[in-house]
Amino acid sequence: MNPIEISPEQFKSLCEQFLAIAIDYLLAAFRKSIENDLQHAQRLGSAIEETPDLQLMAPIELSAVCFRYVGSMHTEDNLNRLNSEILRRLVERGNVYLSNATLQSRFCLRACVVNHRTTDSDIDRVVAEVLAVAKEVSNAN
Repeated sequence: MNPIEISPEQFKSLCEQFLAIAIDYLLAAFRKSIENDLQHAQRLGSAIEETPDLQLMAPIELSAVCFRYVGSMHTEDNLNRLNSEILRRLVERGNVYLSNATLQSRFCLRACVVNHRTTDSDIDRVVAEVLAVAKEVSNAN
């Protein structure tokens, strides 16, 4: 096909085909990114469940992971204050970013995995950072 002799209808058809291919490619990349986020959330959940000082607070259905540090026996009020202080210090340190959630009046640490650049090692650092900060907070008290 000579590009000079292409009809408007043929040009439109080629554009539509190109657009369909581009959309398929972008959707596949988007799906893969979401799948990775969901796998990272499950990975973090497994690490939390394997760590006696941490407690998973809700089932992981998407990419949000709610958990808390429980350490040795504490009252609910103390756990809420402790986890609030852990979150404050985590944010201050800047090595991992967590937010919070309150579930059934319990202050929780909340990780939400939504960055396509997140790696397994990023996820693995979360538990280590939480435990390190919890130790700092405990030593300060």
